[in-house]
Amino acid sequence: MNNSEKRSLDDLANGEQSEINEAQDSMNAEPNNTMKLKKPKIDLERVRARADRQIDLGVTTETTVIPIRNPKPDEFFRCVSDEDYSMEAHILSLKTENEWYLIDPDILPQIQLESQLRVMTLYVCVTMNSTPFVTCIPQPDEMGKINSWHTSGHRTMEEAKQCWVRRQADKANGGYVITKAMNAKLPDPKWPTMTLSEIIDRAFDKFYINDIQHPVLQRLRGEKMS
Repeated sequence: MNNSEKRSLDDLANGEQSEINEAQDSMNAEPNNTMKLKKPKIDLERVRARADRQIDLGVTTETTVIPIRNPKPDEFFRCVSDEDYSMEAHILSLKTENEWYLIDPDILPQIQLESQLRVMTLYVCVTMNSTPFVTCIPQPDEMGKINSWHTSGHRTMEEAKQCWVRRQADKANGGYVITKAMNAKLPDPKWPTMTLSEIIDRAFDKFYINDIQHPVLQRLRGEKMS
């Protein structure tokens, strides 16, 4: 065998040995990689969300818009039970636009014959995601009359002061059907930190009428188009 042939055999042997070594290294490395990627068993008690584990980030939130509306039929809500968070006021309600306007007492003599003007109770409510809103429900008129819808509305608010409720229209009987979340473990409501004065000021920011020439009153008198 000449030197050239011997070198070829040696190279071949060395190449095979190199492949064997690489294969062994790969096999040896696989368990290590597998161990590194192995996910630890999850301890449910460690990862379970709990109220006492809430993290205080040191931040506060402030509601910039407070709607004036009726409770939606598919939402649970609460009503603030503190008497300091409800009041009676003269409200002009526009049913077509679904809007409520707070009327300044100084202009009442000039619009007191307006049929859509009523004394209403303003209730402060919150949804389950802590969003506040104001609901206006009429009081009995000058003759002491009040329709069944409004009576039912006041009763709903009294129930909402005690527990989470949802109301749905019962047209056949002229009132609301109240669903109480009595058995569900729902969280306590997060009440607004603002005063009633601050809430009303924010809610009626664009719905306060203190001028007889207000566009809404002009429209009701037929002096201005919608």
